[in-house]
Amino acid sequence: MKKLRLPAILKFTNFSIRYKLFAAFLLVVSIPFLLLLYIHLNLTQRESHAQALFSSHQVLNETKSYVGFKADALLEAANFIAFNNLVQESVRSDPGPYEDVSQWHVRALELTKLLNQVRINKDIDNIQLYMKRGLAVATESPDYLDMNKVTGEPWYAVLAKSQASYTWMSASALGDGESENMTLLRKIPDAHNMREFAGIVRMEVKKNAFQAALDHAVITPSASVALISARGEILNASAQFPYFSEQWTDILEQYPDSTEPDGDWNDQVMAGGAKVLMGVQAVPRTDMMVALIVPDADISAATVKARNRLISIFLLVVPLMLPLSFVMAATATTRIRRLIKQVRQVRHGNFQLAELPANEDEIGELTRNINVMVHNMSNLMEETYTLGREVKNKELKALQAQINPHFLYNTLDLINVLAIESGAGDISNVVGKLALFYKLSLSNGKETVPLANELQHIDAYVHIQNMRFGGAIRLIIGVPAQWQDCIVPKIVLQPIVENAVLHGIMEKDEEQGSIRISARADGADLVIEIEDDGIGMPAGDLNTIWREGRGRTSGGFGLRNIQERLHLLYGHGYGLEIGIPRQPGTLVRIRLPIVREAVDSRYDTPEEAIS
Repeated sequence: MKKLRLPAILKFTNFSIRYKLFAAFLLVVSIPFLLLLYIHLNLTQRESHAQALFSSHQVLNETKSYVGFKADALLEAANFIAFNNLVQESVRSDPGPYEDVSQWHVRALELTKLLNQVRINKDIDNIQLYMKRGLAVATESPDYLDMNKVTGEPWYAVLAKSQASYTWMSASALGDGESENMTLLRKIPDAHNMREFAGIVRMEVKKNAFQAALDHAVITPSASVALISARGEILNASAQFPYFSEQWTDILEQYPDSTEPDGDWNDQVMAGGAKVLMGVQAVPRTDMMVALIVPDADISAATVKARNRLISIFLLVVPLMLPLSFVMAATATTRIRRLIKQVRQVRHGNFQLAELPANEDEIGELTRNINVMVHNMSNLMEETYTLGREVKNKELKALQAQINPHFLYNTLDLINVLAIESGAGDISNVVGKLALFYKLSLSNGKETVPLANELQHIDAYVHIQNMRFGGAIRLIIGVPAQWQDCIVPKIVLQPIVENAVLHGIMEKDEEQGSIRISARADGADLVIEIEDDGIGMPAGDLNTIWREGRGRTSGGFGLRNIQERLHLLYGHGYGLEIGIPRQPGTLVRIRLPIVREAVDSRYDTPEEAIS
């Protein structure tokens, strides 16, 4: 029948009263604390998120304003150059005269003086002019470059398509991969056609021009700030900025385009496998934006701190109260636990126990009843054991008295046949074996004998059966000498061998077979194995032989008798085990404790002891 699983509530009812009282106290203390913790954490989390959003918004506005101020100053410097008359004239003049080196140097010197007025700005690293015409077309230098040669570059296409007169890019976008500077590109308008531009002012801005403002905007330990172009390119970033390359692209894809004048905020962006709060605001009068990224872990740090504080209080208070509650519960259940311990010893077969003291309450009445019950059970077990031992002794004596009359009749019949058909030698042989067989069976009235005697008993039995069945039985004794002096109950092997001969080998078609007897140690036990190659025993007989006392033949009674004898002598940990060997037949194992006893000193050998 399938065992039903008890619900958790029913399992709880099986706990001891001490643990139930302890669990009740734990619930009384824990439930209010957990409710308080849940409410507090929810309030703190909402307040922390609102405070983080407000602070981030303020910081981002400040950063945006500072970056805008810096960018305006740099753009004014670029405008000063772009609208200067000297520059206007230089970018659209005929390059032919500048084939003359002296004229080229004169104009270059004039332009350099103009550019040096702007280069004194500490935020500017370098300034270059791209010219559609003029001296740069005649001869290029590091400061004056031919614009016609870069019209195929990606950055030029971005600037040309832009409706604005300027744009911000990283130095790497213009081919300088080693530089961390930012680049401001300002179109130099064509005086004759304002829709076209005749040159470009390229201004290299130092990284630290905006670095301080970006670092100042880092409001939490893991926050980071980036200055990005309208195309999403990172122009500059705070010292702590872990998002680059594909990860930054993934962040931008999650962030929606802002429709607010001062930017937008999103707290569902995933960066590096963690959720972050991200805000982006456009820098006025530029094509740049400032992005602030605050990890959610930083925002929830205040919540975690509050939670840890509450848990610390709980861990300080509860350990002081729980031991007191546990001691009170244990004191209230001391007598019950003492009574349970007594009953457990009785369950394991120990009935020699001192009576427990009993009070006049309900537990005291239960204690008195159990004391009386244990006393009665102890007397009953003693009487049952004595009676069972006497019954088995009588059964053994009855078995010794009869020793299978049918076998004795057949043996005597064999003697008669041999006396008629053969000489006296065979008759002497079988009579000698028969005499030895009965002497070993009786063993001077002793209940236990050395294993060597039992093996001789079996040898005599099989020898007589072979005389009867024409040598059809092959006996193989593989018991090492070291185990042959072990003490075993007498007539413990013969019924098993008899079953093997009569109900195993003789029921085969060829009526021939072998029996092997072996012994080995298993810890402190001696295991004797009797294996035959007879017809075997059906599984149904194996299941019912101990329950019904017999298998498919009368041999089951002898096996049950041996099993009960061994249980009475040594306990239920010892006895017979019937199995199926690797080949057809039957395997019987006998497990006995290893007991050695010296043979009577009046005899030199076991054979002499039984003579």
